[in-house]
Amino acid sequence: MPSPDLQQAQRRIDEIQSLYRQWLRLLPALQAAQRQWRQASGLMRQLEDFYEQEYGPLNQAISAGLPVDLRTEGEYSVMSEDALYDAFGERQNLAWAWMRLAMKDLDRWGESEEQDAQDAAPPEG
Repeated sequence: MPSPDLQQAQRRIDEIQSLYRQWLRLLPALQAAQRQWRQASGLMRQLEDFYEQEYGPLNQAISAGLPVDLRTEGEYSVMSEDALYDAFGERQNLAWAWMRLAMKDLDRWGESEEQDAQDAAPPEG
């Protein structure tokens, strides 16, 4: 690469500085998203425990006439047939999507192409 002139160098440095500034602005939101994910995971564990241990007996009791109030603030009732089951699926899909994004990013910064080729080669022997 030929040595840049002053204008080219300054323009490129300013461009990269802007990208770095954007990263710094995004970083707190990314860190907050991790905290929210941990909070959501705790909520999902509690919902899974309910679904696995209590949902069946409660559902049977309600079907037998137990007069519980199932009105909500607009969301589906946890006693509806698929509300929690669908939430578990949504959480799993989101977790896989986040993991794929992270793996793609990590792979970009991973080993060299030479090492990748060695890893992909069939075993000797």
